[in-house]
Amino acid sequence: MIKRHRAALHLCSAAWLFMTAAAATAAEAVSDRPGTPMAAKEQMLDLAASSTRRLRISTEPGSYVKGLVESAVPVDLVLLGPDGAPERAVLEDATGHHNFYFVAGSDTAELALSTKAQPDDVTFAIVDNIPPDKQLPHPPARVSTDPESPALKVLLKALAAGGATEAFWQERAREGTPLVEPAPSGAEGTSLLTFLWRGAEKNVRLWGGPSGDHAWLERLGDSDVWFASFEVPDATRLSYRFAPDIPLVPGTRRERRFAMLSVLQADPLNKSPQEPEGTDRFNQLSYVELPDAPRQLGLTGPVTHPGTVTDFTYESERLGNARTVSIYRPAGFDPENPDNLLLFVFDGKEYQTRVKLPAMLDRLIAAGTLPPVVAVFVDHIDQTTRARELPCNADFADAVALELLPEIARRTGIEAMPARTAVTGSSYGGLASACIAHRHPERFGAFISLSGSFWWAPKDYEGKEAYVASLFREAPQRPIRAFLSAGIFETSRFPDELSIIDSNRQVAETLREKGYETVVHREYAGGHDYAIWRGALIDGLVALFAPEK
Repeated sequence: MIKRHRAALHLCSAAWLFMTAAAATAAEAVSDRPGTPMAAKEQMLDLAASSTRRLRISTEPGSYVKGLVESAVPVDLVLLGPDGAPERAVLEDATGHHNFYFVAGSDTAELALSTKAQPDDVTFAIVDNIPPDKQLPHPPARVSTDPESPALKVLLKALAAGGATEAFWQERAREGTPLVEPAPSGAEGTSLLTFLWRGAEKNVRLWGGPSGDHAWLERLGDSDVWFASFEVPDATRLSYRFAPDIPLVPGTRRERRFAMLSVLQADPLNKSPQEPEGTDRFNQLSYVELPDAPRQLGLTGPVTHPGTVTDFTYESERLGNARTVSIYRPAGFDPENPDNLLLFVFDGKEYQTRVKLPAMLDRLIAAGTLPPVVAVFVDHIDQTTRARELPCNADFADAVALELLPEIARRTGIEAMPARTAVTGSSYGGLASACIAHRHPERFGAFISLSGSFWWAPKDYEGKEAYVASLFREAPQRPIRAFLSAGIFETSRFPDELSIIDSNRQVAETLREKGYETVVHREYAGGHDYAIWRGALIDGLVALFAPEK
């Protein structure tokens, strides 16, 4: 399928690694003048081993570029700076179908596309290349002259008297952001959290944070200060990023929302980047933890007895696809230990890298807080496949229960007892966990749902309660235990939309009404966020499986 402004390349043959001076090829033009509709244009590129294909795109400064890469093997795509050095990791270790977005800084954008494996067929395409004069005009920014923040009130008075913002920004650089101040309401256990961005021209949007939606920042008068303030509990923990000067592109509301990804980046004044740190500001998350945020077990401390992680390719006959699955075995693993817990984790790559769950398990198992845990990290192929497989998909549930589980038992030698076998995930992964346990309680005796997307329902569902709640309500009681969590900021964007926090409450209440003996439901002062999920997952494991003292 060829879309407007699109030039496609199919890259095949040979293995490539990230560019070195010896391996780099000359940059190759892959698109014509920006803003001009492209005819179908395909090339077969013969790639030498250990090389990188450099691709040059004709743009204009401020052009909005959207592209795609599709590959059966992991690929990296890096936006290069004017000096040829890496500037932004656009895709990292990506398989399947992935869109990418960026805003061009000059009249040429140069990308390096590489992989560590032997590619069969890699597709690269520029879908949109929209110069500034083809973008839509921005509505006027919302200007505030009555901020809640005491510090901004003082600054506003200074500006009215002819002052400048330089001293304010110097203080922020010393102390870090966001601002934490007493709450205007005076409510005990709350603070005012103010997020700040300097010098945007058109707009700034806050990704994450306490808003149920991505909040727009306001401009303080006609200054270079953009801000958004929220009164939050002192137990708040969250990660966030900013999207300054988002291009307003033609298309649907969804397409305009995705344009935020072209400029999304960390807060340059935040002094607490979330671990692990990203390769550049576009891949880094900023972090906030207020004084009363609950302790997250296993997050810090030395790892004295590290476990092992091994990968294999799981080829599913039922699903007709293949993906990487990683198995974590704790130190001193004994497959015959009756206390072994077998845990399946969806979005496995993220839980290994962003959450660092293996190290957390190392610490907690060594301390005796948890029994020996064998964790099975199940990767998603790409976002399209994830959105098809995780939301209560019977074929996926059967594949996990009837194909993957026996394969894990064979590879580890563990006896998979339902009472000691659990499934977990966040968002769609939390939804899948509940649905798989409901469908296969003879295999999975527990589920841990982290911000489960229980707002989801099949297109033909007409019930008023959450669909998963109706599944449990209408079926006989299953021999399973449940841990459900959500963030208090996970509210709905629209009045008639079922939110994550409300739908989680419905599912938990339904399980209790049906007489399930072990139903743990917790809410955290946070949002849809790995910063919350890493602690909630351990809380779920402790609540359902901690050894008796």
